[in-house]
Amino acid sequence: MPVNKPVATPAIAIDTAETLRIDCYVRSAVPAPLTETIDAVIERLQRLCEHGSIAEYHISCWPPETVETNAPTRDELVAAFERWAEQHGHSLKPAFHRQRIPSSPLGLNEPYERVRVPVVALALYEAGTDEETDTETLCGVVPYTEQTSAGDKRTYTVEEWLAAVEPVGDEKKMHGCQVEQWSPMEGQQ
Repeated sequence: MPVNKPVATPAIAIDTAETLRIDCYVRSAVPAPLTETIDAVIERLQRLCEHGSIAEYHISCWPPETVETNAPTRDELVAAFERWAEQHGHSLKPAFHRQRIPSSPLGLNEPYERVRVPVVALALYEAGTDEETDTETLCGVVPYTEQTSAGDKRTYTVEEWLAAVEPVGDEKKMHGCQVEQWSPMEGQQ
């Protein structure tokens, strides 16, 4: 992003840094140039954590479309993201997309729905304030699209959101942050 270009402030602000966790979802198999992009996002999340802008972050590959365990499937995760977007008057399109796959011409399979997810997405969770329960609330998903006051649609990318929330200047507010991540994706295909 050019230095002189102003960054539009996304509607998803981070007001409570000490309780904000970011789950970063990435595709597991991407071309080499995209691994650099993903690695850069991971480094930026680390800096946000070190500066106290977020409490912690987790890096995960998108879950498979079907899972044999208790873990949420990709469809369940995206459905939760879509509920958040709908409740806040936003949309996840075009980054997230549902596509109906018809049955095969020979009738060997039933029609089903496939969920396309972006290469990288952020889910923002705020810890509950009730000390007796360990609840977290989904308070944002990036990328997302909002309706502007002029009736146009404006899509906020992960890059734009990170640029809008990163500390300005040499302000070094170091906090202990919790990080659960795997090594950068360099060389992974």
